[in-house]
Amino acid sequence: MNAAFWAELDARIARAEPAPSTADGNPAVAGPLPVAASGAGPETPSEPPSEPPSRPDADWSQVLDTLSAASIAAQEQDQRLRQRSATCETLSAELQAARQEIEALRAHLQEVQTQAALRVREVEALADGRVRDADERAEAAIVRAESAEDWLKRIEQASRDLLPDGRHAAA
Repeated sequence: MNAAFWAELDARIARAEPAPSTADGNPAVAGPLPVAASGAGPETPSEPPSEPPSRPDADWSQVLDTLSAASIAAQEQDQRLRQRSATCETLSAELQAARQEIEALRAHLQEVQTQAALRVREVEALADGRVRDADERAEAAIVRAESAEDWLKRIEQASRDLLPDGRHAAA
């Protein structure tokens, strides 16, 4: 509520406030006695004090209207606060759920990254093994080729050695 509303409410209550009364229900005199119209000073005790003018029912209804308006405004504000509180609780729950989901996704990401790293290592190891096997086969093939070439040279040399001397020179 704003300050202007409360100031207006206080002013209305002050205007509409009845004179205080005593225990026997008669209005009490609060303050100095009224001055007589003749200007002679305060009324004498032999004269009964004049009663304060009665307040019209409209004044009381204004007070009741003001109190009712204040009550309604307080209820509306309370309702707004409840709605805001419910919204805050909902948003807080959603935030907590989102945080938990983020943590779960991070854990899943970490697990997937770990599995991917293991799979990469497995594939690299398999590829390295295949490359080693291919290199070994290539080296073995080179060795066999060199050996076969060496044998061919020996066979050629042996065949030359078996030929008669004249032909040997022509070959």
